[in-house]
Formats: sequence, structure tokens, C-alpha cells
Amino acid sequence: MNKLPTRMTFFYQLHPVVSAVYFFEAILSLLLFNHLATALTGYVGLLLVGIFYTGQSAVWRQFKWNLSLLLMIVFFNVLLNQRFGPILCQFSVGDVSFKLTLPALLYGVVMGLMLVEMLMAFAVLNVILPAPKLVYVLSPVTPKLGLLVVMSMNLVKTFSHTLASLAMLQQTRNVQDNGGGVLSRIRNAGRLLRILLEDALASGMETARLMDARGCGVGKRTHYRAYHWKVSDWAFMIASTLIFVWAVVSRIQSAGWSTSVGEFTRGWMSQDLVALSGLGGLLLLPLAAEGVYRAWTN
Repeated sequence: MNKLPTRMTFFYQLHPVVSAVYFFEAILSLLLFNHLATALTGYVGLLLVGIFYTGQSAVWRQFKWNLSLLLMIVFFNVLLNQRFGPILCQFSVGDVSFKLTLPALLYGVVMGLMLVEMLMAFAVLNVILPAPKLVYVLSPVTPKLGLLVVMSMNLVKTFSHTLASLAMLQQTRNVQDNGGGVLSRIRNAGRLLRILLEDALASGMETARLMDARGCGVGKRTHYRAYHWKVSDWAFMIASTLIFVWAVVSRIQSAGWSTSVGEFTRGWMSQDLVALSGLGGLLLLPLAAEGVYRAWTN
């Protein structure tokens, strides 16, 4: 399939409530299973979805941070869980012995992948459900929470953009914040963080005054855009709900789940196929819907 701008994709044009329900189901499904095979299935599915909707460059930037996070989680799990066997290798440093066990390694990889998958899922959610859509979904139920979520997301984006602008400005002044020793870098980072904090507080106060002047929270507000339900919205939500129920039923039947670190001795179990099909089908549903939508419109 040819690459389309995100705003022209079928997934982006779905009703915001449908997209919100889908992401709720997808994130909950990622938490239902903790076997290595299901974790890898979730990672591959989100990787394909992320490449399609956010682009290869964004996925690559996120991958570098996710890899460091994954390695850190694996390291601490291997370091702290040395009780169960089989033992892959063992060595001692003085009076301290260290054992690299297979359950600890697999458990660390699975836990790291599950956390990385959460970050990947929210990265796609930020693209498919921008601030106006989130306000539209949350305001009828919890308007204050919706406003808080949107402001938090915008604050993070503004914080990152301001940090990049400050770093670029420092380079134009021939000031290298990432040079020198450790103490020098800490001082430079502290100076930038102080500037960012002052700017964030000033921007927050200005936003609060503007919202108060426009009567935010006084009464019911209108939305920038009206969204209408279509047949495709119902079809997508029914399909995602059926697959989600399938995944929940497989979890109830103990597919794709281990209750102890000591049970992480294999990456694949026969009953995991049901969990794999449910999780993989749910995560790849947007791509399948894109293919059906293009075939139908062409």
C-alpha cells in the first residue's frame, strides 16, 4: 500500500469514540498476557502500526529510547531474580556470586517489552486522537479530566519543543551544552531546566487567565468540529469488540499468562496460539481495515 498522510487514513477518520474504545481495548489486551510469544506479537504488531501511521523516522527515534529502557529492565530483572533455574551461566566476584538464569532473562525481556508496548501504543494514540478529539470524547463524561489530559499532553509537547529550541540557540552562540565533564553537563542541564520551568509556569498562568476570560467551565461548550457516526464506524467497533472478547476469553482460560517468574522457562506454549491470534488480530485490525477501505473505494 502506498503511504498516505495520516489525516487521510481510514483509522484517523473514524469517529473519536470508536478510536478511543479501540485504544482502550488494545492497551488492556497488551496487559492481559505476559508470555514471550505474546509480548513479541504485540511488539511486532505495534511496530507495523506505528510505521504506517507515525512514519519510520518517528518509530526509529522512539526505538532508540525504548531499547535503552528495555535493556535496563532486563538488567535489573536478571540481577534481582536469581532464585529459579535453569542457570545459563554463573560467576563470582569475591564473596558475591551472580547467576544468569533463564526465567529471569525471559521475564525481564517480557516486562521490558510490555512497558515499551505501552509507550508505542500511546505514541500512535497521540497521532490518531489529537487534542480536539480527546476533548470531544472526554468532555461529556469528565470535562475536567479531559481538559487536564489535553493540557498535560500539550505541556509535554511544548516542553520538548522549547528544549530543542534552546539547544539550537545555544549552538548559534557557540555554547556546547553536551561538552565537557560530567559536572559541567549537569550544570548546563540544570540551567536549561530552570529556564524551561520558568517558561512553563509563565505559560501556565497565561493559559489560566485566557481560559478564565473565555468562560471555561462556566457552562456547556461547543466543539470545534462535529463528528457523525457512519456505517464504517459501527463495523470497526463491532469487529474490535469481538476480537477483544476473544482475547479476554483466552486470558480467562489461562492462555498466554504465567503467575510466577519460575514458570518463564519457555518462550512458547501450545495454548498461546489462541492468545496470539486475539492480540495480533486486534493490533493489526487498523491495517486490515485500511486495506479493505482502499479496496472498497478503488
